[in-house]
Amino acid sequence: MKVTFIRKPSWENIIPQDEFVIEKEIIVDISTFEEFTAMPLNDYNFIEENKDLMYCDLDDITHCILVKCNEKDYGFLINSEGTSYGRYVAHIPLKLL
Repeated sequence: MKVTFIRKPSWENIIPQDEFVIEKEIIVDISTFEEFTAMPLNDYNFIEENKDLMYCDLDDITHCILVKCNEKDYGFLINSEGTSYGRYVAHIPLKLL
């Protein structure tokens, strides 16, 4: 199992702070998933095609897409804020959903 350790964390860094709503689940192939994992700041068609679904509303709830692939047990919540890349990204184990 792997985790991300944060150097000199504050409570905001280690306790999840953002409420979210998944507006759409997108399943991509393993190659695209691994490319996104390695380079989330690249532009991606699956983000561009759904950028109108991703925003933060007046109640500070993030509306996002969930990107996953069949070969992994985790995915990524993405809020692009109108761009074609992963401006805000959160790793999430699929068993938590």
